[in-house]
Amino acid sequence: MRNLRCVQQSSFRNAVGIKAIAWDVLNDTVVCLRDVHGLLGLERWVDDEIRQIASWDAPENSYEVLDLHHFADAESICVIFEGGDIVVVRENPVNEEKIEIVGSIDVGISAAAWAADEELLAITTKANTLIYLTRDFEDLLSIELTARDLEISDHVTVGWGKKETQFKGKKARALRDPTVPEIVDDGRLADRNEFRETTISWRGDGAYVAINAIEESIQRRVIRIYSRDGTLDSVSEPVNGLVGPLSWRPAGNLLAGIQFFENKRQVIFFERNGLRHGQFPLRPLDAPEHGVDTPVRALQWNVDSTVLAVSYDDRVQLWTMGNYHWYLKQEILEPSLKWHPEKPLAFALVSKGRGKIQRLQYVFDVCSAPISPPLDYGVVAVIDGAVLKVTPFRQANIPPPMALYEINMAANANDVRVTLDNSGREVSNQPRFRLQILHLGRISTYSLDCSRTEPPIKVLDNNTFVQEDPGSASDRIEMERPLSFEISSSPTEAKQFRLEENGSLLFKGQLLARGCTSYLMTPSHLIFTTSQHLLKFVHLATDLEKLEIPPDTPETDERCRSIERGAKLVTAMPSIFAVVLQMPRGNLETIYPRALVLAGIRQSIAEKRYKKAFLACRNQRVDMNIIHDHQPEQFIANVGMFIDQVGKTEHIDLFLSSLKYGILK
Repeated sequence: MRNLRCVQQSSFRNAVGIKAIAWDVLNDTVVCLRDVHGLLGLERWVDDEIRQIASWDAPENSYEVLDLHHFADAESICVIFEGGDIVVVRENPVNEEKIEIVGSIDVGISAAAWAADEELLAITTKANTLIYLTRDFEDLLSIELTARDLEISDHVTVGWGKKETQFKGKKARALRDPTVPEIVDDGRLADRNEFRETTISWRGDGAYVAINAIEESIQRRVIRIYSRDGTLDSVSEPVNGLVGPLSWRPAGNLLAGIQFFENKRQVIFFERNGLRHGQFPLRPLDAPEHGVDTPVRALQWNVDSTVLAVSYDDRVQLWTMGNYHWYLKQEILEPSLKWHPEKPLAFALVSKGRGKIQRLQYVFDVCSAPISPPLDYGVVAVIDGAVLKVTPFRQANIPPPMALYEINMAANANDVRVTLDNSGREVSNQPRFRLQILHLGRISTYSLDCSRTEPPIKVLDNNTFVQEDPGSASDRIEMERPLSFEISSSPTEAKQFRLEENGSLLFKGQLLARGCTSYLMTPSHLIFTTSQHLLKFVHLATDLEKLEIPPDTPETDERCRSIERGAKLVTAMPSIFAVVLQMPRGNLETIYPRALVLAGIRQSIAEKRYKKAFLACRNQRVDMNIIHDHQPEQFIANVGMFIDQVGKTEHIDLFLSSLKYGILK
């Protein structure tokens, strides 16, 4: 139920000739390698300027950059060229050369990648050899990649013999084993978008490395899995149309690749043993010049395995998964992306043609409507490419990836916000909401009327605007920062909460609680979840000292409740005392916490809405003494009103039988 929303963006122009970028995690800056008329320069992007580190003449052979890596502990940068040179640039050399060619491979290099611990470098040469180098560039081992490697595969053949010898009875199709595929791949190469490149990807812990390369002798693309000591662990099963991009999920369970077949393209997954493990189709791109055969240039997982970046020639798509469904959350008009090695949702973008670098910081955020009664319908909007999934949880609790309403749009969405419709607020508090959706170069507006059944959604506007920079995230809708909300809807109050990346929940810049994973606010409560798997309620106040955080005692305190491990808040509906939580695997759970129930009952009693208070006590199994004991003088003075509102004799009998003197005193 969470969308990706940009909260910070910066850019630098006039960086012409960029060939590669890398992150310096120590200084949290971007290092780039530029080629200006045959002169290579290493530069660092700091604030609003580019500072040169070193420069040297480009090598005479091919100097296409295969890998650029910054070592924060040694303050050095390693550049690996396709022609075979391995260059180390030291920022602060001590009795060493500033620029040094530490090695060269005469036959050329086809791919290179450092392990996550930066202690091992895997290189594949153009002579079909895998080489391991240490951090000091010492040769550990050299392995020849041959067709004999495929003999290690012991995958089960499920072809079931020749077609002409198979028995086909009257009900053969109905009785066919669903686990047996109708077509068994033989591993033939893709008819298009096969650039014959080699790709290397390490597992997150550095224990295994995967090499995706074409075996020329049999004309088949093969993924080989090697252990850290150079032992061939497994080989992928034959897959028709498998192409070069490959990325091993840092969590270690899956490898992502790309398959082209029958005018379709999809991301496919492999296990470490080389067997297929699911897939999902890629969506058509917005631009009319892009067809289904548009090549995918690269796949990259972020550091915590939550987002998969799919790079094309002119754009990058960000995909997430929940409840075994893959959502397209973002489409950015920049072709090259580099994830931050430590910050999960931070990355740098490069536009090599325009000479521009961007840094972006995203967060996962729930896009929900205001939750102030009586219009707290729990409307939540979820982006999935060109489909916006909208669910008012007060009307229906639809588990994702399904939704009560789906809006099919003409282009992929990047951002969305849900607000109250002005006309709905003026006309008898009708539950009307306005959905504003940001696309690349266009904002579309829809209206949702929860009081109607068919059709509840209609198009209000479809504005096209010209972006100064189509790839800039700063041109998105001006929304509130997703980590900063006001306690009250009153514009005169400046009380704010903020959730930091480290889980600290702040109030007016002062620490309120640690280990917070998500939070939201109702008119009377601050609700947040903790890393100890607890849901807590805090009564709102004007000062930090008056904000009382309940202890971790869900057994005795109504303001604290145990929840499933990893659950996060989606929305709340105080009118029906409900809170919606999402579990880590993606499913939803609606609960009715005691704190919300009692707050609603007390408010109903104060407003002399005794029937609503009685039914809430009856449905939620709350001791009915609260109807009297919360405001006893008011109740005694309005006994007649209570009887008239409750009406039914059996309800009055139930109330009288539940009374106990002084139970709440």
